Amino acid sequence: MKKLYIKRFKNIDDGTLGEFVLASDDKPILKGYTLEPAGADTIKANQDKRIPAGEYGATWSYSPKFNKKLPLLYNELVSKERRILIHSGNFADDTLGCVLVGSSYDDNGIYHSKETLNKLIGLAKDNDFIVVISNNKGV
Repeated sequence: MKKLYIKRFKNIDDGTLGEFVLASDDKPILKGYTLEPAGADTIKANQDKRIPAGEYGATWSYSPKFNKKLPLLYNELVSKERRILIHSGNFADDTLGCVLVGSSYDDNGIYHSKETLNKLIGLAKDNDFIVVISNNKGV
């Protein structure tokens, strides 16, 4: 089973930057960066805050907004109904509580998001996977 590791490393205005590695059989197959809403972590819906660090299942769910199936994160604390998706976007205003992916970053956001998302989708191939989120100290 594939695993997506996200290590949050920096707070920016209204957001949290992270580094991700998608691994298959513990071998990296894709690397990049993430952008999530600012902390503090919360399990409550409609707060536009990031989800808590921890392990999540990722299943595929159709998004009318993006007109495609996207990974939807969930665990015993964060239900599927919260609709935490991995999707494209560049700035904190684009997150809406979700996780954005890209191949580069600066203090304003992440970039090349659609390309990175399409690579992730292609590598995951509609198979469910595990997402492990951790926080660096102070993030």
